[in-house]
Amino acid sequence: MIRALRRRGWGLTVLGVIGVALYLFPIYWMFTSGLKNSAEIFASPPTIIPRAPTLAAFIYVFQRDDVLRYLRNSLAIAVPVTLLTLTMGSMGGYALSRLNSRIADLALFTVLLLQVFPEALLATPMFIIFKALGLLNTFAAVILATTSKTLAFALVILRPMFRQVPIELEEASRVDGCTPLQTFRRIVLPLMRIPLIVVGALSFVQAYGEFVYPLTLLTRDEMQPATVGIYSFVGAEYADWHRVMAFSSVFVLPILVLFLALQRRIVAGLTAGALK
Repeated sequence: MIRALRRRGWGLTVLGVIGVALYLFPIYWMFTSGLKNSAEIFASPPTIIPRAPTLAAFIYVFQRDDVLRYLRNSLAIAVPVTLLTLTMGSMGGYALSRLNSRIADLALFTVLLLQVFPEALLATPMFIIFKALGLLNTFAAVILATTSKTLAFALVILRPMFRQVPIELEEASRVDGCTPLQTFRRIVLPLMRIPLIVVGALSFVQAYGEFVYPLTLLTRDEMQPATVGIYSFVGAEYADWHRVMAFSSVFVLPILVLFLALQRRIVAGLTAGALK
């Protein structure tokens, strides 16, 4: 019996290692491809380990293509989107969780229904609206457009989480003299720390990787985020794939650092709803 359990444990471990290796291999391939030259990247059969690793592609994207500017622009969009999503999503999710009516259910259903439409379809109306408001070629336009997408995700995730907060805690705080806003800020939000971290991290990733709205609403090259900057390496007849991979490697570093720093909290938040 013990031997069977040990064999099963080893088998699951091996399967887990294989699964992680398959999942991480594209990231490894991206980093190593950035270390290859233009000839080796098209070698057949492909080389798993670069024969003559070089930092030429990385130096190019830093010096000639100014990858740091693209990263600053991406952060200038992703950080405000995350803050807006957390602020509006927490208040909206809390309100929807405390309103037991068909109107609240219909409002949430409408928000979800609007997410069915692809971004490419919404980009043209967004362009017309922001042009009328005089917000074209501003980060505000991209921030507002992206927040309209991440906010729906936040409401769906946070509403059931807020429902798990006992109503008795709020009633006790009001007996002690707290206003509804003070109850929300001092009692409810601290209990929602983990779900808010999860929503914030996923909203940041979604805004950081946004492509359609910046491409549509920003026409000035100096304002384009990194997602559009990567696109500039790919032409109709030729693509600098080793530089694309070097650019992509630098681009994903903030995301990797974020998830490595918050991995335990993110996993705890994602599994909390399933364990309740």
